[in-house]
Amino acid sequence: MRRCQVIFVAVLVVAIAAVSQAADEPGVSITIYNRDLALVKDVREMDIESGVSELRFDDVAARIDPTSVHFKVLAGHPASVWEQNYRFDLASSSKILEKYLETEIDVVGEDADLFTGRLVSFDGSSIVLDQGRGAGPILSLNREKVSYIRFPTLPSGLISKPTLVWKLGADEDGDRLVEVTYMTSSINWHAEYVGVIDAEDSNIDLAAWVSIDNRSGASYEDAQLDLVAGDVHRTQDWGRGDMVQEADYMALAKGAAPPSFQEESLFEYHLYKLDTPATVADREIKQLTFFPSTDVAVEKVLEFDHHRSGDVRVLLEFKNSEEAGLGIPLPAGKVRMYKADSVGALQFIGEDRINHTSRDEDMSLYMGNAFDVAAERKTLDSRRITDRVREEDYEVSLRNHKGEDVVIRLVDHPRGFWTITRTTHDFEKKEAYRIEFSVPVERDGEAIVRYTVRYEY
Repeated sequence: MRRCQVIFVAVLVVAIAAVSQAADEPGVSITIYNRDLALVKDVREMDIESGVSELRFDDVAARIDPTSVHFKVLAGHPASVWEQNYRFDLASSSKILEKYLETEIDVVGEDADLFTGRLVSFDGSSIVLDQGRGAGPILSLNREKVSYIRFPTLPSGLISKPTLVWKLGADEDGDRLVEVTYMTSSINWHAEYVGVIDAEDSNIDLAAWVSIDNRSGASYEDAQLDLVAGDVHRTQDWGRGDMVQEADYMALAKGAAPPSFQEESLFEYHLYKLDTPATVADREIKQLTFFPSTDVAVEKVLEFDHHRSGDVRVLLEFKNSEEAGLGIPLPAGKVRMYKADSVGALQFIGEDRINHTSRDEDMSLYMGNAFDVAAERKTLDSRRITDRVREEDYEVSLRNHKGEDVVIRLVDHPRGFWTITRTTHDFEKKEAYRIEFSVPVERDGEAIVRYTVRYEY
């Protein structure tokens, strides 16, 4: 248990450092993580009385983790927290009716008729009033035909919005600059990449967006916005909401001089800081430009790997390097690709998802299956040489119905201890259990690859 607490505190300390402002002044900072987690720092000026007093801090996230709250006086006379309460019993029609059971209320019907009586019971369809203090008559009113209900006051214990309430001890009256830091769930972010490939399939115009999905129950006005990419360890899922499902959005037209994110390392993760304040409203999906369009050199690869698919797969491969046009840490997200048709209209050609990718790492995007290129693999013969040795002969037919020559990457994964004893084409051993043939196929032509694998057990 102590180890889990140490891990949680370490993550919290790193996160608090991530949202630190250049100067302590009123405002909100929010750091959003990939996995249903955000850290909020809210700095406000508040009047604190001397002695023992109650301080209310409202407009906090409804999905707050109360155990993560940190209170600090930044400027002004000291004050210490004696007790903390998180009140989330929000006022609603049903909550107020529940508080007024066995109490007299006024109910106005749709025809402006007034009914006064002791509230006996209620549900979604009716309200029952006793107009005779136990002796009747008893009225059952249809809630659909009730215009409004009049209550004398808001019952004690109910609040209009989630609120932190502290019991504080202070030696002097006066205004203080107070910082409150807490963690909340039901807020996520992910990256989305949009690329347009050129006519030669050798270069893409790549742009990236950040999508923030806020269901935390609070809005963050003009906040310093930070995003953390990486897998932060959490000891348990303390959030009270389900993970928000990712939505798909097509990129919008680029505006002039949009706000941009500045990347820096944070512990073993990557932090992206927006250079201008942004408002993240509750129940809103917000999109921001992650980086403007950039040209990236790519290679289109036709690959046949019968272990993956019976079709020839189309891949776009490139390196996340400065030489290729990138060279920045890329957070996980979906990559959509488009290409202009004969009249210049963009058409969707495929999409794939990337994991967090560091700079100078190789990347491969699966776009779909080739329409005019076909492949077929057969086992021609299988022979037992000894009790521990077996050979198999394979034949792969690669057919090209395109109007141009192509090169197909043929992949196989022989298992165990193996040796290629005969082959019609050169191959390269990429890993212990991966070999690749690079096979040219002329337009409207066919190439036959035969090879024999000896397996030893």
